[in-house]
Amino acid sequence: MNFLKAKDYKKHAKIQHLMALKLCLELQNLKQKHFKRVFEFGCARREFTQELEKIISFDEYLKNDILDYGIDLKVQIFDMNKLSKHDLSKEKFDLITSNATLQWLDLEHILPTLANMLDEKGILLLSTFGKQNLKEIKQSTGFSLKYFNIPNLKQIFKKYFSHVQIMEEIIVLEFNSALEVFRHLKLTGVNSLGFYPLNKKFLKDYEEKFQNKLTYHPIYILCKKDIQ
Repeated sequence: MNFLKAKDYKKHAKIQHLMALKLCLELQNLKQKHFKRVFEFGCARREFTQELEKIISFDEYLKNDILDYGIDLKVQIFDMNKLSKHDLSKEKFDLITSNATLQWLDLEHILPTLANMLDEKGILLLSTFGKQNLKEIKQSTGFSLKYFNIPNLKQIFKKYFSHVQIMEEIIVLEFNSALEVFRHLKLTGVNSLGFYPLNKKFLKDYEEKFQNKLTYHPIYILCKKDIQ
């Protein structure tokens, strides 16, 4: 992943910021403002953290990321795919959350551990991306992450949670040129998928086929063990 090299991430990651705001709105709708222990994974530069801290209070807030951005010394640096072997996996939280990170992880591997870490009346609040995400990139380069569709996600989460709410939306961004499309991807760290180098023919083909558009497919997931 090239997120450390993605300068001005917050300025260009408009979709990720929108997703963070929607997660906060979902939490506000639950009318629960205080949590004893919060765990956020994939916190990166704390963009989502800062939005979350505006609407909730807490006794303890633990954060994780696979990279050390040098912003918050309290962030625990480790690969979430190895969560089950980490001491943190033995702790309990009443809010576990993450924004736009799940697509980089092995969901089916880490979910049982996340479920065990959640208090009986706790909340799991996540966002990720669906099958249509960056579909133009997949069609033009063949590169893509493994994305789940909604039925798959419901099937996976319902193994561990009695209440599973999943919502999705499609957002299409328009750019002035194909080069701007890929500049946007680079500035948000998504060029870590490895679809470079670019050339004039490739950019021209992209412009003709997709009219300089780029599709995002955000998915929002809210889970509880106890429906009460």
